[in-house]
Amino acid sequence: MASLTSVSNGYPKYSLRNLWVLFALSVATAIVVLVTHPGQGKVTVEITDERIPMQVGEWQGRRYEMGALVYQALRPDAIISRIYINPEGRQIDFVLLAGTHSDAFHNPHLCFPDQGWKIQNDRQVEFQIPSIGKSFNARLMQVDNNGRKVTVVYWYRSPLGSTGSAAVARISTYIARLLGMQRQQTFFMRFIVPSSGDEDKDMDMVREFAGQMLSALKQSLPEVI
Repeated sequence: MASLTSVSNGYPKYSLRNLWVLFALSVATAIVVLVTHPGQGKVTVEITDERIPMQVGEWQGRRYEMGALVYQALRPDAIISRIYINPEGRQIDFVLLAGTHSDAFHNPHLCFPDQGWKIQNDRQVEFQIPSIGKSFNARLMQVDNNGRKVTVVYWYRSPLGSTGSAAVARISTYIARLLGMQRQQTFFMRFIVPSSGDEDKDMDMVREFAGQMLSALKQSLPEVI
């Protein structure tokens, strides 16, 4: 007696699996192309020096240059680098970087050791800034260079949200370009303060300054927030 082979919805059972494999390979190929040929994505906003306030509360800023080699290596859309000083003489090193490709986002876990700094107490934190009612998935670390200690807080504001991971920021930027999202630009924010020996105190100072800076940027550069 002849028998009939059971077929679901008129298609062999393995066809759906093959479609998923084909989809996964297509996505993987697209990502490889983006990684190996980073190119330039869509620039969300032009960041100019004038759009970053030099006076932030009681903090007065002064510019410093990253150097030509940094620009050649990263090829960012923009880098703003400043030292802010308050009336008590305390300092915060602030950097804002914008980019639309993977090479633009350096990894502090590599940069600090390359410059002779030893990383300590490195961990992910939820960095809350009550003054603007937001929190960021950030990275906190202490670094030491022959007894000179500083506290570092940084995060990436990618098209898919904030992260303290350079790898996640890069992947998010790839995905934004792959999907043709309206926003394809990622922003890196970094704050460095000389260590007081009290991490909570250092964090409070960064939080106060970041709150004032981001409150100002909410008006001039809301895309970075």
